[in-house]
Amino acid sequence: MSDGIRFWLKYSAGIAALLVLLAWGVSHWHLDRISALVADRLMLLNELRKDALQEYFHTAEAELLFWGSSPDIVAAQDGFRRIWQGQGADISARLVERFGAMDSSHRGAVGGGAGEFPVDGGYGEWHGRLHEVARQFVTGRGYYDFFLIGAEGTVFYTVEKEEDFTSNLASGPLKDSHLAQTWRRAMAAEPGVVAISDMQSYAPSNGDPAIFMALAMRDAAGAVQGVIAFQLPTARIVEIMNYTSGMGRSGETYLVGEDLLMRSNSRFVKESTILRQRVDTPTVALGLKGEADHAWVPDYRGVPVLSAYNQLDVDESRWAIMAEMDRDEVAEIAAGDRP
Repeated sequence: MSDGIRFWLKYSAGIAALLVLLAWGVSHWHLDRISALVADRLMLLNELRKDALQEYFHTAEAELLFWGSSPDIVAAQDGFRRIWQGQGADISARLVERFGAMDSSHRGAVGGGAGEFPVDGGYGEWHGRLHEVARQFVTGRGYYDFFLIGAEGTVFYTVEKEEDFTSNLASGPLKDSHLAQTWRRAMAAEPGVVAISDMQSYAPSNGDPAIFMALAMRDAAGAVQGVIAFQLPTARIVEIMNYTSGMGRSGETYLVGEDLLMRSNSRFVKESTILRQRVDTPTVALGLKGEADHAWVPDYRGVPVLSAYNQLDVDESRWAIMAEMDRDEVAEIAAGDRP
């Protein structure tokens, strides 16, 4: 073989290798460009979810502050307190027997006729004034329950009349529950400060996940009379986080608490993953540290994803807000140039 032929063969091979390298570089540059666009979209989704969740909690706080400053609610709280003081410990069993077996939608019908006073010391009268309004509020606004709790821990009133009704959060079986913890924090808080719990399983509500918000109620002189509290279900949080329009077949957003358990549902699991699915990924750890960015990681399914992370502080708790898309789908978007 002549030197000229060898030269042109080597030259052609070099050009071919250069073209392959160039194509590889362009392909990876294009994938990186599309990945950056997808990451920006995921980070925007995180911000939108964060804004919606903050608005939800701020609205609930405002409603709690409104109810907690109502003269009628403060009067009902004082009325329940005086009844408990006058009736002794055995009033709890009588009230549970009388109110606990009734469906919550009909408990407002129990009034305070004169014949009832020897039985409950007037509790039925105060209950009749409060219950229908409280029940309609809880139903209309999407809350689960509404509580009035004494300064010493007695649950004077609830809409639902579950096992927490008439129990004592300071000394009873629920003293270690997150309702009790939130009641204590509200009692110790500055005036007008709302205490909010993390999401945890709550035994009286069939063990379902729940969040509590509590506020100390004060009389005209500023003395603490007790606590008003709301029980928030997960429905609104799930609705916010499970919105998938425009997220392709694999995009999802979800929340993770400091215990590394989900606070919302997975898009890919039929059963609820709230407080069940553990997510221990590097991006969740960064979100829980208060950082916001994106990275390629294996997700909780072991699937490689583009993972954007942020954080949401709920009073003393922190949740990581995650928005992710499978790597395969990102690559498909890059191949079709459809960011």
